[in-house]
Amino acid sequence: MFRMTKILTRPLIHTLLFLLSLLPRRLLQWLGAGVGRLHAFIATRAAKVTEVNLHLCLPALSAAETRRLVRASLVETGKTMMETPAVWLGSTERINGWIASVENEMLLKQAMAGSSGLLILLPHIGNWELFNVYFRRHGRMTAVYQPPKQASLQKLIADIRSRHGNEMVPADRSGITRLYRTLKQGDTIVVLPDQTPASGRFVPFFGHQALTDELSVRLLSKTGAKLIGAAVLRLPSGQFKLVFMEPDPDVYSADLSRAMATVNTLIESLATLDLSQYQWEYKRFRKRPPGATKLYKFHKPPQVHT
Repeated sequence: MFRMTKILTRPLIHTLLFLLSLLPRRLLQWLGAGVGRLHAFIATRAAKVTEVNLHLCLPALSAAETRRLVRASLVETGKTMMETPAVWLGSTERINGWIASVENEMLLKQAMAGSSGLLILLPHIGNWELFNVYFRRHGRMTAVYQPPKQASLQKLIADIRSRHGNEMVPADRSGITRLYRTLKQGDTIVVLPDQTPASGRFVPFFGHQALTDELSVRLLSKTGAKLIGAAVLRLPSGQFKLVFMEPDPDVYSADLSRAMATVNTLIESLATLDLSQYQWEYKRFRKRPPGATKLYKFHKPPQVHT
């Protein structure tokens, strides 16, 4: 997502987030759409990365279709950015009212009814932060997050995201240990699976080899947990629809590469529910197999991965 400027102090950021959280949803979305259009108009790095990823992953699109999707994707990301302060700090009753419907909710209820624990994959589609508000209807979940680089903001973000009674753990050794323990206790965890990890394995994603985190499939194999996917999609009305999706059974395969490829296939299926709401500005192919062309070296001579 578009980054906040690094010069803001913690008190100033908290005040800004609080003030934004008071604005009506439609105004926040209007402001966010403006931010996205500006990124598209001036061709920021986010716009360039989005275009590169769309050319790679959706080659059947015409040049005009790609340009339209770049703009639409940036607009939807801008909306997510501006909505998030309200999701973090707004009243639970107000934000819960943003969720208009839930599709395939029975998948969640059935999975939670078992004693084996549940892993929910929540890719960066629509406003995934809303899932934190929604899940309080069903109990308490544990989610992993990437702490901000600014140490002064780490506690602020963790506290904000824990406000709805859920547990947030950092993406480090202690946090991963906590995820294993939670699943073994038969409880629910949430993982955002579609960022480039520090290490992992190359498996297909939209037809191209992408370095993919092994965490999800290792959690399944070591705990016997169940897995479902989820997306929080923005509706034309500005409200949201949650969608749950069941993976192919190969996600439980003992073959690690096959299981990981199934995870990526599930992400693809969720993303194609509305391609404009998937956050294509992530550098998903920042690391590629040796010999592959580096994709995000704008205005530089072509380079290859070693």
